[in-house]
Amino acid sequence: MKSWKKIGLTLMATATALTLSACGGNSSNASGGSNGKVTIQFMHWGGTDTYKGSYKDRIAAFEKANPKINVKVITIGDNYDTKLQTMIAGNKAPDVAQVAEDGTGFASKNAFIDLGSYIKKSNMDLNATYGGASELYKWKGKTFGIPDRGGAAMLYYNKDMFDKAGLKYPDANWTVQDYYDAAKKLTLKDSSGKITQYGSNYADYQLPWGSFLMTNGGSVVKGKKATVETAAAKKTFTDYLKYFKETGVPYQVSEDKVNRFQAKKVAMSFDGMWWIRPNAQIKGLNFGIAPAPGKYAWSTGSALTISRQSDKAHQDASWKFIKYMTGKKAQQLLGHSLYDVPANISVLNSKEFQDQKVNGKKLDLSVIAEDQKRVKIDGILKGPWYTEAMGECTNEVKEMLLGHMTPAQMTKKLQSKLTGILAKY
Repeated sequence: MKSWKKIGLTLMATATALTLSACGGNSSNASGGSNGKVTIQFMHWGGTDTYKGSYKDRIAAFEKANPKINVKVITIGDNYDTKLQTMIAGNKAPDVAQVAEDGTGFASKNAFIDLGSYIKKSNMDLNATYGGASELYKWKGKTFGIPDRGGAAMLYYNKDMFDKAGLKYPDANWTVQDYYDAAKKLTLKDSSGKITQYGSNYADYQLPWGSFLMTNGGSVVKGKKATVETAAAKKTFTDYLKYFKETGVPYQVSEDKVNRFQAKKVAMSFDGMWWIRPNAQIKGLNFGIAPAPGKYAWSTGSALTISRQSDKAHQDASWKFIKYMTGKKAQQLLGHSLYDVPANISVLNSKEFQDQKVNGKKLDLSVIAEDQKRVKIDGILKGPWYTEAMGECTNEVKEMLLGHMTPAQMTKKLQSKLTGILAKY
């Protein structure tokens, strides 16, 4: 999950205001002129580079194809969820808003419209078009968002280190154990026993352990029930702790803020797709990308929503915008030079997307589509409890990795903590 996606969100305090404002039908933020043109507001996170790389060309193409609709862009650099929450509570919600894991928090407070009728009229097959990632944007059986920017947990690896160790590169058939075995062989020590090269950089981040847990048949939350005190979870975290101690970057080292994969001190990096372009800009870094080891991958994408505060005319215009942005033409524009990853699987599978170079480097971009197909949405992502629950997971997994708890103690404590959190919603 990108740093700008790790923003805290506390909806409980403003639940009443949010629900009331969502019924207001306000359209003051989206204007219509006497010339028949409609202006809609679109809000997304990131900075100027994000706007230029992910949206500028697509919006220009949309406005050219839809001359009666203007798009006013709101770019939010930090505290995105908090600012969106404030706008909704003040009855000034943007017509279209980008959301990610915390989307259900807003949807549960009636912030967005149900897109079901639009989807049906457009004859869209969400699962066929976007894969399992589309399940992230549903609340109580209703779809509130259409996947736009894709992505899943993926594996970056240093080819030179693999070559030196005589190891085959990771591929789509890699198991979790293959990953662990490679990490062990790629961990090097000097004559004094000090580690000079780490096998991987996994820690309390949910992308690796969450993917491994799902692959082992486990889950964090299922339905509205915590499910971490299970045999699958205990096995997952027992293995995870063992190999973290043997091959992972310890906290006292990782906290020095150095990107050790880019510094060529770590052989493998388990992270999100947003590192593809930055890694390609590092001189002398000979790296490859592979799907998440195992059967499933943790989602890192985002979707576009329509505000309940907009009137019908602006909702209709907003749907045209969303349909265009998530369609093939606009998704191809999004995929150019990999500022971000398209959510549309047919685009990820296209020759145009896969044949491009990233900062002059040729990468096997076919693995991105494979990775996207592996996305599975755990129940922790399917409710307004996400931020609080995931924060607790991160804390407890870190305590285990620091040696303060055994895997059995950690899963027992986390089960209790999550049960309490879920009971509040």
